[in-house]
This record gives sequence, structure tokens and C-alpha cells, in this order.
Amino acid sequence: MHKSSVIIGTYSHLPPGADESLFEETYQIAWRPFLSVLYRFPDIFATIAYSGTALQWLESRHPEFLMLMEEMAVKKQIELLGGGFFAPLLPLVPGPDRLGQIELLTTYIRKAFGKRPRGCWVQDYAWEPTLASTLQSSGFDFSFLTARHFRLAGIENGTIGNPVMTEDQGRSIVVFPVLDALESFSAVPAPAEALHEALKTKGESPLHSIFYSESAIRSLWTASKMESPDVMFEAAFAALQKLAPDIETTTPSRYLKSLHSFDRAYFPGSASLSLMNKSRDRGSAMRGSVSSGRDDPSEAGSLRTLLLRHEESLALYAKMHYVRILVGQLRGDKSRKKTAQEELWKGQCGDAYWLGPSGGITQLSIRAAAYGALIEAERTTRLRGSFAPGVIGADIDFDGMKEILYQGADLNAYVHLRGGSLTELDSFRSCWNYVNVMSNRKGARRCLAFLDRCMKKGGFGPDVGDFAESHYALIETDRPANITTLEHEGWVDFGGRKSPLLLRKTFIFRKGGVSVEYELSNPSQAPLSLRFAVECNFSAGLSPNAVGLSVFRGRDALVLDSAAACDASAATSLRLENTRYDERIELRSDQAFDLHHQPVLLPTGEGDTAVERYQGCLLSLGWDIDLPAAGARQLAVTLELRV
Repeated sequence: MHKSSVIIGTYSHLPPGADESLFEETYQIAWRPFLSVLYRFPDIFATIAYSGTALQWLESRHPEFLMLMEEMAVKKQIELLGGGFFAPLLPLVPGPDRLGQIELLTTYIRKAFGKRPRGCWVQDYAWEPTLASTLQSSGFDFSFLTARHFRLAGIENGTIGNPVMTEDQGRSIVVFPVLDALESFSAVPAPAEALHEALKTKGESPLHSIFYSESAIRSLWTASKMESPDVMFEAAFAALQKLAPDIETTTPSRYLKSLHSFDRAYFPGSASLSLMNKSRDRGSAMRGSVSSGRDDPSEAGSLRTLLLRHEESLALYAKMHYVRILVGQLRGDKSRKKTAQEELWKGQCGDAYWLGPSGGITQLSIRAAAYGALIEAERTTRLRGSFAPGVIGADIDFDGMKEILYQGADLNAYVHLRGGSLTELDSFRSCWNYVNVMSNRKGARRCLAFLDRCMKKGGFGPDVGDFAESHYALIETDRPANITTLEHEGWVDFGGRKSPLLLRKTFIFRKGGVSVEYELSNPSQAPLSLRFAVECNFSAGLSPNAVGLSVFRGRDALVLDSAAACDASAATSLRLENTRYDERIELRSDQAFDLHHQPVLLPTGEGDTAVERYQGCLLSLGWDIDLPAAGARQLAVTLELRV
């Protein structure tokens, strides 16, 4: 019986915006124990894949760890893998940015550890066939995909062993099959146990590659009930060492030297089982459930469908591509362009585009970090003397309709014709998107600002109008370019009786804010009474404690609890404070309004792991209105962004 070769590896990434305590906890549970214990077993080899954000954090907080990595890399006990610096989902990133992110991490590894990586780790195993040419062009010889990818490529389970060659446009790269500790087993096993299970299912395969994420290591330690991760790894590596007569650990580069020919395969678009499951259905994804059938061939296909599961994903994706165009137009100043590019790449971090093992897009801090990087990249492109504030029309979200984009020197304000709503409000001072609230209602659209709702008089009840979900018409006028007028002829439904209502709203953009003027007209011959409400969803801080909320009645101020639902009457203005950046939104009306405030909390996970993640706040400004037959009513709301 020939010895089987084993590649033991670990991969890890934490996104920009993740809490500092999570980085430190991951270091103490996963990064430090794995490497420091492995150091004491010099005859066991391992493969390491860390993202650029993880390496940057380690460099600033634990430089001794990088020194240990360097020593082990020089001794060739470990092999370091490259990849995208900010761990993007590569199929969602344009080709030049793929190459740029990969080269950024490659350069970092070469400078820190003295050797350019030969292999690439693909974040979340997110694969499309064109990646083969991208990786080969980046100087990589090999990469890794799960055994499930191999099955989707038509390779029988019993023949999955050695790596195969795949190509795109004549450019080839070797792909190793991986047994992922989280995906490929019913429960996370220790390395020796994983190897025993692999040997039972795959027989005398020449190679077994077993990889652990930081989440898998955390689960393994919890299940082991050992006093520390160090003790757990001591036992795990000792058990692996006892198998030496039958197996030998190796590194990918070393193993490739023993091969002279490869079978060929073409892998369809797919990704990790977690990504494919969680992106299939929004409701099940938010509850943390996964579909049945671990290896359902229907998992193959474009992972881009995840962008259709969450409007928040598509909005961030659209913003990323729009900013990329702006960065691409930057000429002359190489330093400025390099800065803008790196901020753009930071905004491409894959965690912000889907739910991810740690919550990803459901975490306001991760979405805010991605938006913040993209806004910073856009701000960097604004050259003094060559930028003029103004309004343009552009279809930046790829839905076939042009959005209204106000690009100011101090802020951006995007208006969509669907709902006539404000979809983005960017402060260039704080690099903060204030319209960044994820809905907590299954199947609901994004939480936006200046959504128009109609209710029964006297309270904030159900919406009985069709305005918030309808498409407004853009009215061409001879007014100044910073003024845009929208109109929708809709209805309100009181107990099955629909009454027509014409709503015209005019956005007036200017430095520091935007005003919205409303005109409600009753075209029928019967009077109409209703409560008209303007709903604004804003995120002004990562938690209610970081948000201040006050209502004003003239000069009298009433401080409200931003962590609880509350109401106020006869208000003339309100203030929403972003205490982190000493910045605030002020909303005021030319007519007194009633206010309803509700914190937006998104429940995620199940059982003991269930948490409610703060997303922002819902503010509804309401006016009771009586419209006589063929009558009309005007009112105005002004938003100002102040320091």
C-alpha cells in the first residue's frame, strides 16, 4: 500500500468593519494556536491562506506572529497562498480589479515573507470558468475548489483525488480538490478523523486535502471540550503524527513536483455550499437555515443570483461598479488614483454582499465599511477645479431606468423613480451612507427615505395607498437643473373603496441638503380625508447608543429614546445625530407633523445563536389632510446635513 499524501490547511478572513474584539478572539482561538503548536511538529506541513485584512491586523497587533510565519515559511514547513487582498467574491469583481486585488496581496506576502505565492485561495470557493485565465495571468500555478465542485464538473466521487487541469481562453491552472471541514462532513472533525472518513469514502486516493476555516476551528474546539485550543491542536497533530507509516503531509507546491500529467475538467459556476444555500431564499437565509440535499446538482449555476436575493446586495454592487467607472476616469495623478483604487477594492470585500458565516450583509458595520470605502474612493476622484456639482440621469442599478443622481461637493443624493424615493445619501465628510438600512420584513423591498404612504387619519396605521411601490413619472420642466419633479396618479383604498389621488413631489438639491415639496391633489368629485406620511429610514450609527434623536416644537426640545419605539405630536423639526462623526441630519417641515419612530432590528440565526442586529431607524412624519373635491394641499420637508 502506497502512502497517501495529505494537505492540511487553514484559511481565514475577517472583513473591514468587523469588531476589534472579533479579530483578537479569532487570533487567540484559531490563528495563534494552530501555528504555534504546528511549530512544535516540524515533520507536519501545512498550507495557510489569510486575507490582506487579516495580515494587516496581525502586523499591527501581533507582529511576533508574522515573524513566526516567516520563519516557518523559510523552513518550508508552511506554504502561504495568495488571493484577493480584501477577500472579494471574484466573479462579482471586474477583471482589472481582480488582478489588482490579487497583486496587492501577492506584493504584501512577497515583501513580508520573502517569496511570491504560487497558489491562490478563492474566497468562498466562488468560481466561474473565466477565473482560470485570471489566476494564470496573475502568476498562479494552482488553486482549490471543494469536492462538490468536482462532482458538479462530472467527476465521480471515487475518482476525486489528484488535482486536475482547467483552462479558459487557452490559459490553464491546476485545481486541487478540497474537503472543507465545515462543508464536507456532518460535523467538524479533527484532521486525523477527517482523514479516516476520507479514506473510507475515497479509498486509496493518492491525495487528501483538508482545510479548516476559523469558524471550523472554533466549532472543533467547542465540541472537543478541551481546556484550550492549544491542547486541542496538540492532540490533533499528535494523532496525525501517529499515521506517519500510512500518510505524509505535504504542501501543494511540493506535491505538484511529483506529477507529470493531469486529467482535465471544466468547473461550472458555483460557490461554497453556505453561499449557494443562503443566497437561494431570502427568508431561509435570514433565519439561518439551509436547504436539504448537500450535493444537489442544481447548486451549479451563476452565483450572481445572490444579488437578486437582497436589494441591499444589488445596491452595493451597483454603487461599486459606478465608483469603479469614476476611478477609471481619473487621469494624471497616479498617487491619487492608487489611493482611490485601494478604497474601491476595500469596498469589494465579499462579506458585504451576502449573509456569510458571520452575518455579512446583515451587519450594519460591514455594510457601512464597504460604503465608506466606496464613498472615500469617489471623494478621491473629485478634483478641485474640475468638478462641478449637478444632477445627472444614469441607470446605475441596471434595471433599465435612469436614476436621478445629485453629485454635490459635500454629499450625494440618489433618487429612484420607484417610489420616488431617496435611495442613497452620502456624506463626504464622514464617508457615511445614511440610507443604509436593511429591511427586517420578509420579502420587503429596501428601507429607503422619502417614501410616500397614506393612512387613516389620526394615527400611523397600515399603508392604504399605492405610492411607495409605484413608479413615478419624471416631469420635464424649465426649472433649474438642480430641481427635479416627479408625479404619480395613484389611489387610496379605504375598506375596498378606492379613491384617486395625484401626488407631485419636487426635489430641490443644494449644498448641505435637499428639500422635497409635495402637492396632493384630489381629482374626484368627492372629498378625501387621510393621513399623509413621509417615511424616512436612516442609519446614523452602528447602535442606538451611537444615535441621538430629538424632536422640536418651536424652541422646545424633546429627547427621544433611539432604542425604543416612540411617538411625538405637533413637531416642527427633528434631529438625528451621528455621534461617532459629530454629524447630524435635521428634518423640518413648513407644517407641524406627528412623528413615529421605530428602531429597525433584523433577527438572524436560530436558537441560542439568534441575535437582533440593529440596522437603523424608521421615522414617519405624518399630517392629517382634508382634500375637498378637486382640491389640493401643499407641504414641504427639508433635510439638512450639518456638523
